[in-house]
Amino acid sequence: MTVLIVDDETYMVEYMKNLVDWKACGFDQVLTAKGGGLARDLLAKYRPELLITDIKMPKITGLDLSRLIDENRYQTRVIIISGYSDFEYAKQALRYRVSEYLVKPVLREDLEEALERILPGSTKGGERGESEEQGPSRDKYAAVSSVKAYIHENYSQDLSLDALGDAVNLHPVYLSRIFKEVTDVNLSAYIADVRMQKAAKLLDETDLKVHEVMDKLGYRKRQHFTKLFKEKYGMTPKEYRMMKWNPQGTGPGNGGVKNK
Repeated sequence: MTVLIVDDETYMVEYMKNLVDWKACGFDQVLTAKGGGLARDLLAKYRPELLITDIKMPKITGLDLSRLIDENRYQTRVIIISGYSDFEYAKQALRYRVSEYLVKPVLREDLEEALERILPGSTKGGERGESEEQGPSRDKYAAVSSVKAYIHENYSQDLSLDALGDAVNLHPVYLSRIFKEVTDVNLSAYIADVRMQKAAKLLDETDLKVHEVMDKLGYRKRQHFTKLFKEKYGMTPKEYRMMKWNPQGTGPGNGGVKNK
C-alpha cells in the first residue's frame, strides 16, 4: 500500500513521516509533498490507499484534495489534520467523505488509532481487513470524526443526543449507534471524558474556583461533576488542584490556593 503525506510545512511532513513505522502498518511506499499542487499530481499518478493532509494550505487545500478524490472516485482514504479545532472544517470534510479528522498536535497513538479504524489490521502489519462494502462505512467514520470535532469545539454547550443529531444532520438514535459501533465507546462517556479533560486543564492552568469550572463545562450539580471527575482521575477536583499545584499551595501566577 501507498500513503501520501502532505503539508505546506516541511517539518510537519517529516514529523508525520517518522511518527509511525509505516512498513509495520502495511505501507511499502511513503510519498510526501510540500503543498497541494504536487500532492494533486501524486494522487493522480499513484492513487495511494491513504492521504494524510493538512487542511489549510496555500492555493490547493486539504479539502480541495479531498474533493478531488471524491469527484474522481479514487479508493483513497483521507485523514485531515488541522491546527484549527473549528467544526466548520469538520463539516466540510464530512461532505467529501473524509475518514478521520485529527487536531494538531497529532500524537503517535492518535494516528495509530485512526489507522486501525480506517484500515483494520494496519497497525499490526496485517492486510486491509474490510472492503468498501464490509464493516462500518467511510460515511460512518466521517460522521463520528465530525461529531468528535463538534464536541471538542462546543464542550460547554448542550451536547444532548438531539443537539448532536441536529449538528450533523443524523437521527439521534442512529448517531448513538454508529458512535458506539465505530469507537466502542458510548457517546455519553466520550462527552464526559472530554469535559473532564477540559476541567483538569482549567484546574491546572487557571485559578478559577471549582464552581466556575463547572459552569464553564455546562454542569449545574457539583455532586455529579465531582463524581465524574473522581471516576477519571481518582480524586476530587479540589484534591487534583492541590496535587498539581506545589506542596506550598501556590498556584498559577501569584494566586495561591484560596478556598477553591
